[in-house]
Formats: sequence, structure tokens, C-alpha cells
Amino acid sequence: MLDYAKYLLSPVLLATSAYGLWLGGPHAWLGFGLLIGILLFDAFLEPDHSLRDARFPWLYDLIVSVQLVMGFAMILFYAWLVGQGHFDSTSSKIGGFVTMMFTQFVIVAPALHEMFHRENLFHRWLGRIGMVMIFDPWREITHVVTHHIHTVTPDDPDYARRGENLYRHLAKTFAGQIAESYHLERRMWTKRERAWFDPRNAWVWRVGILVAFVGLLWLIGGGYGALAGVGVCLLGPRILLEIFNYTQHYGLVTATPGRFEPRHTWNHLTPFVRLLALEITNHAGHHEDSYKPFYELVPDRTGPKQPQFLICLLLAFVPPLWFLMIREKLHHWDRHYATPQEREIAEAENIRAGWSDLNERPTLAQARFAVAP
Repeated sequence: MLDYAKYLLSPVLLATSAYGLWLGGPHAWLGFGLLIGILLFDAFLEPDHSLRDARFPWLYDLIVSVQLVMGFAMILFYAWLVGQGHFDSTSSKIGGFVTMMFTQFVIVAPALHEMFHRENLFHRWLGRIGMVMIFDPWREITHVVTHHIHTVTPDDPDYARRGENLYRHLAKTFAGQIAESYHLERRMWTKRERAWFDPRNAWVWRVGILVAFVGLLWLIGGGYGALAGVGVCLLGPRILLEIFNYTQHYGLVTATPGRFEPRHTWNHLTPFVRLLALEITNHAGHHEDSYKPFYELVPDRTGPKQPQFLICLLLAFVPPLWFLMIREKLHHWDRHYATPQEREIAEAENIRAGWSDLNERPTLAQARFAVAP
């Protein structure tokens, strides 16, 4: 049972962050400082391949549910503090905002992701409502349907192809997710002969809970509080989540679209990242069975791995540094993980990206794809 106590780290960090916000002044940075300190320390640790104790699932579910509710309470609390003019200096205003951005991204976003994948109705709805905190209540539509089916193919808006930098990806993924969710929803309401504005359509009631969330922020924190709360959600969990998504399947290819294999994702298995992300960074296991609770995910000891989570996140902001790291990883993936068919696809992708030097025989590959239809 003590194994579950590890997951209490996240609720403790949320409570500490809230206390720092309440104290105000320089203490507003407390949550951010603690979180970054833990992640930096984690960057020097070896991967953790241990399995979690799965004998008391109710205990894990309780901790994750509390964590999600605490995240919701924190955003309301923050909006109230802003509305009260609690942060009286520029430093404390920035500190409170940055603390909220990172705690909501690193600690709260994994909890709502865990919950909206669940088959249990209570947990699934908790996750669905929680999606307002990433200001994207439609995410479940494209994530569960499109992302998990079309992983590592250009049909998946979350997927970044070789040579694609972060900023191009962000523009593409936001537009792609909106278009895909509209397409999927339109098919559904058309099949059921409903009008597009029928409140039974998922996109309609999801708009409703988002409007209710913003209204609640406004009621508690006034205009400034609501603005700050929405800003945290958009610049924190929403944008940062897409940046992490950018790294998750970067440049990998498949010869079997629609059939996931563990080699089709990168993993981040350092100890504290696993705990804070509730094990979702055992990423291959999540794609093998997206309904499996995250604590049951088995770390892929031999699967493709990237550098630690925070390092990847920071590198992604600087495309030359990101490419310097990921090109070497992809070079290794092509030779050690790819099937012969995937190696051919990877060669074509390298040529398309202008990375022909990654191919084993660049001249031969260039000639082969130059005459390909």
C-alpha cells in the first residue's frame, strides 16, 4: 500500500503552491520553484522500470480524483486572488501566473487525461469536466478517436513529421484538431438526423461547460480574475501540452497504419516524471490499451526513449537544438527499431525533410525515391 503514497507528491505540491499563492509576494514563486527543482533533479536520475502495486486501485483512483478536484479549486482560488488585487508587485503577479501555468500542466493535465480515458462513468465525466482546465473540452473527440487510431501518420493532428519545427507544428495541430473534431461531430449529427445546434450533440454541451467555467471564474474573480484564469489555462496546460505532444511521436513512422506497436512512441521513464505524470510517460503501454488505468502501464525497458521530459520541452523551443538531439535518436530508431518497410518510409521522410544524411546509403536512397511515382 505504501507504493501509492508516492502519488501523494502531486497533491502536496498543489497544496504547497496554493499556500505560496496565499502568502503572496515572493512566495508566489514557491510552487514553480519546487516543481522545476524536482524536475531538474529528476533529469540526473536513471530510468525507473519498476511496476506499481496494483492491489488497491480504489486508493489510486481516490488520489487522482482528489488531485483533479484540487486543480479545479486552485484555478478558482487563483482567479479570486487576482480579483482581490492580492498580487501587489510585478514579480508576485508573474510568479503566481507561472506557478499556475506549470502546476496545471505538469500535475493537473495528466489527471484529467487519466480520467477521460476511463470506462467508469463517474471518472470519465470527472475527466470530461476537467478538460475545461486545458480550455479544450473537445479534446476527447480527437484524442480518443483520431490520435489513438492514426498514431504516427499524417492523419493524426498530434503527429509531427521529420523536419517539422515546433512553431509550424503548433499552427498545424490547432487547425487540424478543430477541423477533425468538426468533421467527426458532423458525421454523428448527420447520421442521427439532428441539427448542428442540438444540445445532445457533444460539441454543443461541451461549449456549455466551457462557458459555465468562464462564467464561474468571472463570478469569483471578476473580469481580471477570469482573464488571468483563462490565460493560465491557455498558456499553461493548453499550449504546453501541445508542445509535449510535439515530442511524443516525433518523426516515427509506421508501415501498419492503425496498428500500434511499442516502437511507435517515445518514452520518458525517469522516476519523478513517472509519478508526476501518473505513469502516462510509460507511453507505449497507454497506446497498446488506452482504457488501462495508468498505474497498470508497464514501462517498456527496451523501447525508444528520449532525454528527460523537461529537457525535451526546453529543446523543442529552439529548433536547431531540438533537431540536433532528435536526428541522432531517429538515426538510431531507423536502424534498431524500424522494420524493413518502415526503413523505406523513413528514408523517404528523411529526403522530404532534407535529412538525407540520416539514410544509410544517401545517394542510393535519393535515386530510388527520385524515380518513385
